Amino acid sequence: MPLNTPLGIFGGTFDPIHMGHIYPIIEAAQQTHISSIALMPNFLAGHKQAAHSSSTHRLAMVKLVCQQFPLFYPEPWEIEQASVSFSVETLISFRQRYPNSPLCFFIGSDSLYSLPSWHRWQELLTLCHFVVCQRQCDMALYETSPHWPILQQLLSQHQTNQVAELHNKLAGNIYLANTSEINLSSSQIRALLAKGECPADVLPSAIYRYIEQYKLYQKSINI
Repeated sequence: MPLNTPLGIFGGTFDPIHMGHIYPIIEAAQQTHISSIALMPNFLAGHKQAAHSSSTHRLAMVKLVCQQFPLFYPEPWEIEQASVSFSVETLISFRQRYPNSPLCFFIGSDSLYSLPSWHRWQELLTLCHFVVCQRQCDMALYETSPHWPILQQLLSQHQTNQVAELHNKLAGNIYLANTSEINLSSSQIRALLAKGECPADVLPSAIYRYIEQYKLYQKSINI
């Protein structure tokens, strides 16, 4: 039976979601010919502290991004679980829902560095492909990871330069996309907002208006 069109998945705390999240994923999706990506805020990431804004606000902002960028659609699954979000459990759920669709899990190069520390990481490539957003020079940085021997083995066994491999197999490949560097983090944006500064150029217009409307990330506001 022929496989369905690949489904992309991109998750994160998105506290708030910003251009540094969006643009590299769009570039990587163009390179891999993936036309639909689930944009999925987590309830609580397994490796992070609690988010600064509520799940309701973060999901609302994701929905606004999806309206502005039609590549994405909002996926509330992890928030609906109301528990710590582990990628392996999310991917098992997606595999059950989409048994005949390749799953392409979009991550940054920093996440690839730390992949062997993820919960049940050995199962992940049985469930999905990884599409890694990175610059070409990031490859040299992998050797600085304490997990480099494991990463080296994973890449030797699973890396592909063939986009067709992501479309013709359900899972099992690592594709290193060449995306632009955007030196930007949610914590930097929160710090600017807390000081009353306005980083409108690093936020989608709808997100900037939403944050202004609900006065998110201001020190004097309890959310």
